[in-house]
Amino acid sequence: MQGSSESQPQGNGRRKVKTGCKTCKARRVKCDESRPACRRCVSTGRVCNGYGIWGGGDNKSPVQCSQALSIHRTPVPETQRGLTSDELMSFDWFREKTTKKLAGLFTSDFWETLVFQASVQEPAVRHAVVALSAAHRSDFSHGPSAIAARGPNAEQFMLQNYNKAISYLRSASTSENAPDIRVILITCMIFVTLEYLRGHYTSGSSHLQYGIQLLSELSPHRSDSKTLPQMSRNHTTQATDFAHNALIDSYAQLTIQSAMFGIFPSHMCVTTHDQRICAQPYNFKSIIEARQPLDDLLHKVKCLKEDFHAAIETGSTIDHTAALATQAFIQQDLFAWRQAYDRLVASLQPIINLRDLAGSIIIRVYYEMASVMAGVSLSETEMAFDAYTDNFTAIIAGFHELSRAWSLSNVQTPDPKPDMESGNFHDRGFTIESGYIPPAYYTAMKCRIPQLRRQAIHALRLMPRREGIWNGILLADVLDEVVGIEEGRPRPGDPNPASRDPASGGTENQVFMTSVNESSRISDVKVLLSDTTDETQRDTYIGYKKMMLHGNWATCKQKIERRAAVT
Repeated sequence: MQGSSESQPQGNGRRKVKTGCKTCKARRVKCDESRPACRRCVSTGRVCNGYGIWGGGDNKSPVQCSQALSIHRTPVPETQRGLTSDELMSFDWFREKTTKKLAGLFTSDFWETLVFQASVQEPAVRHAVVALSAAHRSDFSHGPSAIAARGPNAEQFMLQNYNKAISYLRSASTSENAPDIRVILITCMIFVTLEYLRGHYTSGSSHLQYGIQLLSELSPHRSDSKTLPQMSRNHTTQATDFAHNALIDSYAQLTIQSAMFGIFPSHMCVTTHDQRICAQPYNFKSIIEARQPLDDLLHKVKCLKEDFHAAIETGSTIDHTAALATQAFIQQDLFAWRQAYDRLVASLQPIINLRDLAGSIIIRVYYEMASVMAGVSLSETEMAFDAYTDNFTAIIAGFHELSRAWSLSNVQTPDPKPDMESGNFHDRGFTIESGYIPPAYYTAMKCRIPQLRRQAIHALRLMPRREGIWNGILLADVLDEVVGIEEGRPRPGDPNPASRDPASGGTENQVFMTSVNESSRISDVKVLLSDTTDETQRDTYIGYKKMMLHGNWATCKQKIERRAAVT
C-alpha cells in the first residue's frame, strides 16, 4: 500500500486524509498504516479501527489472539449456528468432501481442524466456508460452466455467502471489538482458495499478498532481507500456538506454489522454520514433518535465483563469493534432508496407507526438482539443465511409481470413496495443495531429452486436475507449444507418431534424439493467465525469451492453442 496522501487544506486549516486507518482518517492525521493496528493509535492508547473490509486491530499487541483458536486439536464441531438449511447443507458438503480434497496428499491442520474451530465462533468464517463449499460442489461436476449447470441460483448462493462473510468482517471492523487477526487470516485463506477455484487468479493473488502482510504481524521471527522469507513457525510455543502454526503452514504452501508459477515475489514467501537457525541435522518422524523443511529449501532456492538474476538484469554489483556460498549451503542442506528422508522411509516400511505412500513419493520428486533448481540457480544458460538428466529421470520414475501404487490400490482396497479419503491423485478436480503438477511441468520445460519431456506432458494429461493456480491440462497445452517452438516440428499435441505415449514405446528417432541445441532453446517462459470466469472462453498466452541471429535475445509472446477439453 502506498504511503498516506493528503489533499488540499480544508476550511478548518487541516488536510483531509485519504488513506490510513479509520481512526486516523477521522482525526485527520497521517497514519503509518501498520497492520493490524497502526502505531500512531497504539502509541497514543487509542483503538485502531482498521482498514476497510479487513478491519484492523485494537490497541493491543497483534499477537494477542483468541485463546480458543490456540488450543491444539480441539474437537471438530458437528453443527453450525446461524445457517439456513441450504447453507447447512453446503457446510456439510465442505466437512464431508471439500476439506478432504483441499488438504491433498498431506494432512492439513488448517483445513481439517482450524477452519472448523473458527467457524463455530465466527460468522465470517462460517459463510466463507459455505461460499467455498458451494463453488467446490459446482466444480465437482467438471463442466466448463459448472455453477450455472447446477441452476440459476447456484452462483447467486455462492456470491451471497461470499458477501455475507465480507459484511461480517466489515461490521466487526467498525465496532469497538475488532475481529481477531487470526480470524481475518483464516477468512483470507478461504477467499484465496475460492478465487483460485473460480479461476480468478489476480483476485486470489491479491488476497494472498494481503494475507502475507498481515501474517507478518503475528510472526515471532521476521527477516528484512529480500533473499529470505519473512516469517516462520513458532516452535517455542508450538503446543499452545496451534493456530499460528497451522496458518504458517497453509500460507507457506500457497506462496511457494504461486512463486514457482511466477506470479508472486519469492521474498514474500513464508517459511515454516526460523532461517537464522541451522536446519541440520534433520530428524523426521512423519512424512508431513519431512515436507516442511523441503518447502523451506525451495523458498531459499527461489530467493537466491531471483535475487541473483535481478542483479544481472539491473547491472548491480554481484557478490559472487557470497552467492556461491549460499548455493553451497542450500545444496548441503538438501543432501542432509535426503539422508534423513531415507532413514524415515526405512523406518516406516512397509507403508500401507495410500495417502502416506503417495505423499512419500511426491516429496521425493520435489527433492529431485529442488536439487536441479539449486544446481542451476546461478547459471545464465539453459544448457546447464543438461547436467541433471538423472534427476529428471528420477522425477518421471516417481510418476510411474505413483501410477502403479494407485492401480494396485484399486485392486486390493475396496474403498468406496478413494478420491476423498485415500489421497487419490488421479481424480479430476481441484485441490489447493501442490502435488505432481509443478515437478511435471518443470521437467517438461527444462529437460530437453524429448522422450522424458513427453512423458512429463503425458503425465499431466493422464491425471488432469488443478492444484491451486496450476491447471494440469492447460499447462500440458503450454508445454506442447514450448516443445513445438524448441524442436521446430509439429507439436506433440498434433496427430503424428511422435505424440504417442512414450511409456508404451516409440519408434520415431525424433522422440529419442539426444537433446535440443542451445540456439533453439527458449527461456524465462511465463504463463499469462486470463481472469475470465468461463474457462472455455479464456485466451492464454506465454511470454518467453528466444535467441535470435547474432546472439541477441528477443522477448516474444504467443497464444496457446487449446487441444483438450478443460476439466
